[in-house]
Amino acid sequence: MNRPAGMHVEIAGSGLPVVLTHGFGDDSSTFREQRRALRSHRVCTWDLPAHGRSGAETEPSTRASVLNWLEVAIDRAGPGPVVLVGHSLGGYLSLCRTVLDPNGIAGLVLIATGPGFRDPAKRDAWNDFVAGFAERHGVPSSAQGICAQPDGVVIDRLEQVRVPTLVVVGGDDERYHAGSRVIAGRVPGARRVEIEGAGHVPHRTHAEPFNRHLRAFLRRIASA
Repeated sequence: MNRPAGMHVEIAGSGLPVVLTHGFGDDSSTFREQRRALRSHRVCTWDLPAHGRSGAETEPSTRASVLNWLEVAIDRAGPGPVVLVGHSLGGYLSLCRTVLDPNGIAGLVLIATGPGFRDPAKRDAWNDFVAGFAERHGVPSSAQGICAQPDGVVIDRLEQVRVPTLVVVGGDDERYHAGSRVIAGRVPGARRVEIEGAGHVPHRTHAEPFNRHLRAFLRRIASA
């Protein structure tokens, strides 16, 4: 696939391909310790539109448009099935890609991720929260749509996920405890790990225990 103009993407290493997708208001540098820990893998990191070193899209971003960017990252990470590792929004997008199209996905690692909302009123409240968050964290209004939730397609299709799934949440990240339990309870065979003392970015603040769980998960996929 052609890389969108302005999209920043990096590839390093060889082996089982892994795509790392960061969260809203963050950038791919959040995965610095994971890049070091996954030297035996082909690792793809990239920046969401108007985040990090990526430019904004020419039209206002939407969930559909940023999923196209994720598809480019998957394509660059291949050949072969890839493991999607996503933090917060990055986890939601990775999960969304899998429920919409599981082809080419070998596994999922969802960090501090929620499954979205079935109730339209709750989605509206979330989208209002996103607008305020974007303003506080310098995300341009044109990129707010990447975090907006137009429907409940993810939460409605969790039982259809048929790839190995690891759900990771910080012990102190109470906002995401319920959502992580919903995902782990409804995705067949999913495993949930709670990292004691960690907040919303356990892969960064508690990199050693997080990476231990991540490497063990990847070894199981590689040996399957």
